[in-house]
Amino acid sequence: MDKLVESIKSHEGYRSEVYLDSKGKPTCGWGHYLWVGSKVPLEASEAFFKQDIADAISEFSRLPLRFRSHLNEARRRVIVEMLFNMNLQKLLKFVDFWAAVELEDWKGARAALLDSLWARQVKGRAIELADRFLNGVD
Repeated sequence: MDKLVESIKSHEGYRSEVYLDSKGKPTCGWGHYLWVGSKVPLEASEAFFKQDIADAISEFSRLPLRFRSHLNEARRRVIVEMLFNMNLQKLLKFVDFWAAVELEDWKGARAALLDSLWARQVKGRAIELADRFLNGVD
């Protein structure tokens, strides 16, 4: 079995990012095809989840200090969860939200979050996160 594994890994080559193989199929790892309906082991999903959280935390640290400095821990967690759900470029487009954050206008920040395409897409999640942001508690 070791020789089989070694040979396949050698021929496939490892790729940490998703790429299109020679047939145009999304692939990652050592030739692992990804398609709608394919099974993903729980261990792989946990690894993806941990990486996604780490990426969201890293993106949070890239926010301008003028935004981050006004946030307590609960509000920081809301922002990180939003970054997990979207990305930094999209979140920075919430201009009215960030203006309210700079003024520590938590009601205005909540209103800006709920008046967005994101809120219409994620509905209940947006209400819960906006309320947490308003109150500054989990």
